[in-house]
Amino acid sequence: MVRGAYLLFTLLACGAARAQEPGTAERPTVTVRQSPPADLVGADDLVLKAACDKLRKSGGTLVLGPGRYVVRRSLILPANLVLRGEPGAVLALPAPVLTAESAAVGSKELVVGGGHEFAGDVLVQILPPVGTQFFSDGVTEKLELQLVERVAGQRLFLHNGLAVDVPAGSRVGYPLKILQTHKDGLATIENIAFEGGRIESIPMPGHSQRCAIWASSPFGYGEELLGPPGRGVVVRHCRFSDWYGRGVALYYQVEGLIEGCLFERISDEAIDLDHFVEHFRIVGNEVRDAKWGITLNDASRSVVEYNHVQGGEVGIRMFWWKEVLRKGVNEENLIRHNVVRGSHEAAIQLGIKCSRNVVEYNYYEGELTVAEPDNTIGVNTRLETRRASVPETPDR
Repeated sequence: MVRGAYLLFTLLACGAARAQEPGTAERPTVTVRQSPPADLVGADDLVLKAACDKLRKSGGTLVLGPGRYVVRRSLILPANLVLRGEPGAVLALPAPVLTAESAAVGSKELVVGGGHEFAGDVLVQILPPVGTQFFSDGVTEKLELQLVERVAGQRLFLHNGLAVDVPAGSRVGYPLKILQTHKDGLATIENIAFEGGRIESIPMPGHSQRCAIWASSPFGYGEELLGPPGRGVVVRHCRFSDWYGRGVALYYQVEGLIEGCLFERISDEAIDLDHFVEHFRIVGNEVRDAKWGITLNDASRSVVEYNHVQGGEVGIRMFWWKEVLRKGVNEENLIRHNVVRGSHEAAIQLGIKCSRNVVEYNYYEGELTVAEPDNTIGVNTRLETRRASVPETPDR
């Protein structure tokens, strides 16, 4: 974790972060553990949903005890929630598997190979074998929302018959987001490990699927915003590893914080500030081997500082999405005091229609590219020229 370089910032920011946290002075606490003592005992999403339901009206604190909790259904968090892990608390999305036998169209049974974590009464996604775009009909790319009624050993029994032939070696997995915040935001998530089950030899769709944390309020791409934004989402001191999709994805959220987290082996974006995010702080995180480290896509007036990004295609990037017509986006962001190493395409990249941003005091390997002239590019240090004297993290 990147700690020392932003210790002073952490101390100063604690008061601001607490102001963003949901007020919990008179709200209840529910404890979930895998063995007593606890308010609820279990090890999967069913017990976690029951805990959330207890706090659905009042909000409060959900304390998650140590152990690995398997999530097969997305958890919708209540508003005004603090989700806090005790040491060793892990939320895990099961890894995908391959089918061991072919299944004919109309069949209600799949045989999978090897170890798996499928259970009954859950929805799965089925894709053709690795390297194949379509099933045998030449049209169908994937079978979504296939209900598994029950599981017996290696056999998955489906509620409905298969719409196409499914050959042996087809991929089966869960496409869900582990946590989704309330549309109003109002959530603090801290001290939890999120494991995404990514297997290098079994590629699966990511981006908006197979994500750890998803926070979104309703919006339209043009001028239309469909209600107030979500507020006060705080994610700190969490670990995200082996994800096909994003680690944290934020849409139409304001006044939040992602701090002191570790992201590793992410096939998509580690941290994604997406459409209409404003006034977020992305501080002191470490990103290793993510395709895109930190992305600002139509986000504005946010601060990205004291992060350490290693590997991937682009370390820190900002870009405009072609369907967004709203003015005042992709501007007034501050990117400073970050270290970006080993990115294949660019260390820091500001695309077209990204204006009035400030990029300063960063250390980087590779390229710093800026498409628009009305950005402020201050003093940044390219590491190839000062490799021996540059610290691992920037000095305060």
